Amino acid sequence: MKEWKYLNKDYIERLKQTFRTLEDKRDELLQLGRTINKNSKTIIYSLIRDDWEEAEKYIQENRQLVKQLFEEVTKHYPQYYNNAFIPMQEYVEAEVVYHYLKEGRIPTHEELGIPEEAYVTGLMDAAGELLRKAVEEMIKDNIDFALKVREILEEIYLAMLSLNFKNFDYRKKVDYVGGVLNRLIDYIFQKQTRRGENFNPQKEN
Repeated sequence: MKEWKYLNKDYIERLKQTFRTLEDKRDELLQLGRTINKNSKTIIYSLIRDDWEEAEKYIQENRQLVKQLFEEVTKHYPQYYNNAFIPMQEYVEAEVVYHYLKEGRIPTHEELGIPEEAYVTGLMDAAGELLRKAVEEMIKDNIDFALKVREILEEIYLAMLSLNFKNFDYRKKVDYVGGVLNRLIDYIFQKQTRRGENFNPQKEN
């Protein structure tokens, strides 16, 4: 084999091993992210069905996995941060729904240990899941719950609108929350109309 003139073969071999290690770590982090995504969806589905035992089990597991993922991509493998963004966003979405249904509040990004960017996108995505829960409760004739969800959706919408995002993707998310809010207002109007009640979208409950 021809001798290399400009590159040391031992050095190239070391590079090869480094990249194999990085590729293995990337696969590991991607698998961790997929588990977080799956857990987050399971949590939300369980909460909508009022299966709190199932939701609590996955909440605890998810928190540990997200902490592990975040530490890996911030302290050791920052080149894979983008791969962790969606799992962190899904985690926030599940946590927002969980905290609202359990405690009637929305956690901050500091509480969740998540960067602001993933937090605001997860928060806005949670609007759709809160709408689903409100519709489920309206089917049970629990319109009071739907009215409370209308309040929180309106607050999320106004808060995100006030941030005046320049990023187009974030602005689309804000529009999404506005659309979700309008859909819920329409559903409440239809429900109250069928019940012969007066509906005031500005009413505070």
